[in-house]
Amino acid sequence: MIRLGLLMLVTLLGVFMTLDRFGQGDLRTERRPEPAARASAATDAGAPSLTAPAAGTLPATPPVDIVPAASQTPERTQRFPGPPLEPSPEYAGATPEAAQVVPVDGPVLYVTADRVNMRAGAGTDNPVVASLTGGSAVQALGPTGGEWVQVQTAEGQQGFISAQFLTSDAP
Repeated sequence: MIRLGLLMLVTLLGVFMTLDRFGQGDLRTERRPEPAARASAATDAGAPSLTAPAAGTLPATPPVDIVPAASQTPERTQRFPGPPLEPSPEYAGATPEAAQVVPVDGPVLYVTADRVNMRAGAGTDNPVVASLTGGSAVQALGPTGGEWVQVQTAEGQQGFISAQFLTSDAP
């Protein structure tokens, strides 16, 4: 075991000595290009120097080759129009029906937290059905004395909310 440690130490010492001897300097500096002299963006683009023109050298009328922007802008066209929508064969003669909300006669409760998840079942292991903001009114569909209350929103969505986030007091 001591021999192995000594062998590793001698090997590492040899590697470090080799790197110290031959690893001096930055070899990439020789390949780097010289930094270019700083110039303004106008000079880079080939424009003349931005100095004030002599008095009386500006033309009295603008150039005639100015084109209005409206004539330069192409008309927008839909490139890949799809086919017109058609109802599926099983609903060919039917008209869409509005969603019917069944009125419920339970007590109205209000959400007390800023944002509360309404879940598909009683418990946090159930998927989230909707997210309600603070002050949202919901109607209780079942008893309100347990940990979870089954509720229905004004849009007709049903789910469960933890009772700690509900109150009967209007905000």
